[in-house]
Amino acid sequence: MDIRPIKQNESQAVGKLMWEVFGEQARIHAAAPHWGSQREAALLCGLYREVEPEGAMLVEEDGQLLGAGFVRRRGEVATLGPLAVAAPGQGIGTALTQALVARAEEWSCLAVRLLQEAWNVGAFALFASQGFAVVDAVARIERSESAAPRLDGARGLEITPYRRDDLAEILALDLRLTGLDRRFDLEEVVRLVARRRGSIAGFLGARGGLLGPVLALDVADLAVLVARHLSEL
Repeated sequence: MDIRPIKQNESQAVGKLMWEVFGEQARIHAAAPHWGSQREAALLCGLYREVEPEGAMLVEEDGQLLGAGFVRRRGEVATLGPLAVAAPGQGIGTALTQALVARAEEWSCLAVRLLQEAWNVGAFALFASQGFAVVDAVARIERSESAAPRLDGARGLEITPYRRDDLAEILALDLRLTGLDRRFDLEEVVRLVARRRGSIAGFLGARGGLLGPVLALDVADLAVLVARHLSEL
């Protein structure tokens, strides 16, 4: 079993693995899929590899892809995921997780974070066995089918295209709300900026067929940002 960096021409194969593994778990647990298509999964994998080549790793044996995962530097914190293995229970996920954490330690990151659905007990057990512990809970919410939010639904909100001069304020807001330094993500993907009384209150990123990250101080502002972006497609 060999663990090595993902090559540029392997993003499609890694995306296919992610799509199949995550899709199967979503079907088993009647959960929403992580991506809308295999192409979106491959696009994300290619983007992650492009931004952090050293943190994009796969596991193979005799030329067969067994697993893949990503770890990325976000200032003093590294974020781990997504991670997928073709055959659970064979130690592949453990070896891959250890390799990714070791890479974060080589970068001198002070902590490693990941986001994991509670219903995926296998993945939860894997990460718990590697020293990860729950420190916070995230609520997943959905809006039922209805009319889209009005573009003027957030009073006093001014939405404009992203300008390079906005970056410093966007990074400060993002760091305050997430605790992460995501400069290399945000400076490439931010498309819209929301301001209220002259100060940035939110932003929206998009690249290719992927939407996000989207962040706002108020949930109504976030909805208007998304509606504005979709209205321009």
